[in-house]
Amino acid sequence: MKNSIGKALLGATMAGLALLSLSATSWAMSHGAGMDHDPGRMVAHMAQRLDLSEEQQNRVEELLTSSREQSAADRERLQVLRKQMHAQRNDFNTGEAQKIADEIGEITGRVVFDATRTHAEVYQLLTDEQRQEMDAMMEKRGERRGKWRRDGKHSPE
Repeated sequence: MKNSIGKALLGATMAGLALLSLSATSWAMSHGAGMDHDPGRMVAHMAQRLDLSEEQQNRVEELLTSSREQSAADRERLQVLRKQMHAQRNDFNTGEAQKIADEIGEITGRVVFDATRTHAEVYQLLTDEQRQEMDAMMEKRGERRGKWRRDGKHSPE
């Protein structure tokens, strides 16, 4: 009897770990849409919320457009790699999966660095008042995202 209970617990634990692993992999591989923001829409939103001058709007749009163009190849490559990783579910190859994961990590790191650099360049274009408003907007956004992550519900921005 003890042996049967132990086997059942072990099986349940293994199934739970497999489900957790699949969920984490699915989450990590599904973040393409968030990296495909429209620069014009973003500038319009910032102009409205931060009262940007025309010169600021033009410069911000240049920075965002340039950043988007520079990251286009990386975004396309990530889509290909995600498909390759997803295909691993049928015939898992440890070496190939690790190679794909390493490349995804390298590209993701580069994309995050470039986005951070662009954000800093945009931030430098703002006046002190606009920076304070931007900081408040980002804090509020972080709170909404945290709530969404905690309760699984999306809060409209």
